[in-house]
Amino acid sequence: MAESESRRKDIWGKLESFAKILAGFSAAVSAVLIPIFLNSYTEKNRQAEMFVRTMTEREKSDTDIRQSMFQNLLTGYLGAVKEDFVKADEESFRRRIMFLELLTINFQEFFNAKPLFEDVYAGLERKRVAAQSGADRKKWEDLERQIVRVSQNIVSRQAKMLNNIGTSAVFNIDKGEPICVRLYNRDDFATLRKRDGATPFQSFVPGHCNEQRNNGKGSNGSNDAITLAEGDTRRQSLEILPVAVDKAYATVQVSIYDDVFDGEVLQGSLLKGSLQFDVSYFDLPYMDNTKMSDGSRFSLILRGIEGDSVEIEAIRFRNDFMSLRDRPLFEEMLQKLEKGGG
Repeated sequence: MAESESRRKDIWGKLESFAKILAGFSAAVSAVLIPIFLNSYTEKNRQAEMFVRTMTEREKSDTDIRQSMFQNLLTGYLGAVKEDFVKADEESFRRRIMFLELLTINFQEFFNAKPLFEDVYAGLERKRVAAQSGADRKKWEDLERQIVRVSQNIVSRQAKMLNNIGTSAVFNIDKGEPICVRLYNRDDFATLRKRDGATPFQSFVPGHCNEQRNNGKGSNGSNDAITLAEGDTRRQSLEILPVAVDKAYATVQVSIYDDVFDGEVLQGSLLKGSLQFDVSYFDLPYMDNTKMSDGSRFSLILRGIEGDSVEIEAIRFRNDFMSLRDRPLFEEMLQKLEKGGG
């Protein structure tokens, strides 16, 4: 009995000694690691504050520079306009075109230069009509082509950017002939079918967009109602009808449809709205676009005119496309913070 009691005391003594050693070791480790963790946390906060401060100062500096540049360019353009009223010669028009190009390229996200382009183009048309000789007429025609080319170059760059976050279709259409344009996600065309359940979709097809049949019933004629998709999953079409064609613009009637599907088979289209407007060479898709019922936007770009036939590009893109301009900067900052934390 005494021997058993002695063993128990010996075990407790060893455990007590081990606990003291462990406590001392833990205290020593804590004394080393805690300052390291605190320093690491402090360094991360310091880096985050530094990045935020750098970004804020950079954006402020960029804003100041752009403001000064905008004022200088606009002053130069207005000076060219003032001189134009006095001289109205070829050189003054060339300066106006140059200033317009610089303004639009540098401030295309915030500044709609379409009215200024149209004003210069109208002035060139008046000069061409009033020309007394073939040489003078050719001079003004060359300037008309130059301002159209400048605008088309800017429009092409904007369209390419919007195509990265949307979908588009390019088509030729004659005056008085409608066309139905399906502005779906690109992947949809591989799976969706027309009413026969077999024919695949194309991005556009001559003729009207089909009205819905079956009164909202399923493809088998059942009474199960077909519901429309919501938000970004909604599928919409544009019916585009040119009603007038001129040298630099076309007037179009646009009807917006919600397309109704039963599974992957089209049942029909529901008319959601209709509007008429001009599409010109000077439409800038960043600014000249229309909001659809699902919150996305579409823009029509005039690519060319030949007689009564026009070439148009229709683009559909998300409503938040403007914020994409700043996202790479924030993503870069987050990536740097993550690397610093690793």
